[in-house]
Amino acid sequence: MKSLVLYTDPSAMTPLMPEVENKALNELAITLMKKSASLSNALNPTTKEALVKLIEPMNSYYSNLIEGHNTNPFDIEKALKKDYSKEPDKKLLQLESIAHVRVQELMKAELKKEHLNICNPEFIKWLHKEFYKKMPKKFHYAKTRAGKRIEITPGELRKGEVEVGQHIAPAAASLDKFLTMFSSAYNPLKMNDSAKRILAVAASHHRLAWIHPFQDGNGRVVRLFSEAFFIKEGIDGGGLWSISRGFAFHNKNYFAALHNADQMRMNDYDGHGNLTNRGLIAFCEFFLKTAIDQVEFMTSLLEIDGALERINSYVNIMVVRKELKPEARYILEEAFLKGKIIRGEAARLSGKSENTARKIVKELVNKGLLISKSDDVKTPLYINFPVKIAPYLFPKLYPKDIEITLAD
Repeated sequence: MKSLVLYTDPSAMTPLMPEVENKALNELAITLMKKSASLSNALNPTTKEALVKLIEPMNSYYSNLIEGHNTNPFDIEKALKKDYSKEPDKKLLQLESIAHVRVQELMKAELKKEHLNICNPEFIKWLHKEFYKKMPKKFHYAKTRAGKRIEITPGELRKGEVEVGQHIAPAAASLDKFLTMFSSAYNPLKMNDSAKRILAVAASHHRLAWIHPFQDGNGRVVRLFSEAFFIKEGIDGGGLWSISRGFAFHNKNYFAALHNADQMRMNDYDGHGNLTNRGLIAFCEFFLKTAIDQVEFMTSLLEIDGALERINSYVNIMVVRKELKPEARYILEEAFLKGKIIRGEAARLSGKSENTARKIVKELVNKGLLISKSDDVKTPLYINFPVKIAPYLFPKLYPKDIEITLAD
């Protein structure tokens, strides 16, 4: 087996940010901030909360899909209710997806801490630790370059050397030095310029992947890290969009952009660091454009007129199937716009008798579109978005073949 020439000096990771101010990148960063802020305010807060619950498992689906693990979103939803498949392989994928969802929840709570530098190695190791603690034991193993099977210790930096495609990651013995430099360079607490912080989200995504700090699970940890960075900077649209969806839809371009930014500096016109400045700029451009594309996609889905039209279309389909009454549309529209309905208002909204209105409400509850947060019958019913409804109300959240299985 050939010997590797390993990086031991963190200067090998330079440039850490695109050298020389780039107007196009700054404009992309500002555009992302503006569009994300607009998306965050697109819905009633209660409706947004319900939609975020649909989006979180979607993040898990796409991040795992990038790694080649395809879990049906309906199976993820069932696993969240502890309803696991009797097929061992399918159950393993369910548990893997749940691990991602649970780490997202823990991460959001952790990010509420003040003065938290998310680029700190301890936070990055924490993400890996929490993810693998929740992963099935079967996924706690990886193979070394020599083909030896080794166990993954949650949160522990790798002890062996790795090659990822044509990229040779830094020496394991030097990882602490690389991560210390990473933490200092991208610490958002030290950046006063908001556009620069957004650019740092993009640049740090590549550089953390380049360091490859763990024996396994690096891709998912890097995407979780970027999601944390977005949340910390307040550009996650309140949880309404997913960068992983964009990477999954443009998978080949994502890996190509990562690969191109791995390359050595080409010539004297390619920056002053060890790695290509042009490649880093191109990766940051791809990253920011992908993020903007996802924000615009979700914004288009949440335009009120279009959303109400899809609600009507959905009810029409269910009426044909004799699963809902036509008047259900008025109750569902009210719940979507206001986030909830008062039970006693169902008759007025539907224009039907109290008895018929109760039946309509029961049908919507049975479909999971309305839920109660209390056993008290006097409490409101809240809007909810089961994953099987996604193809009707929020088309293209998932790939076409998956939507067909959900809507079946």
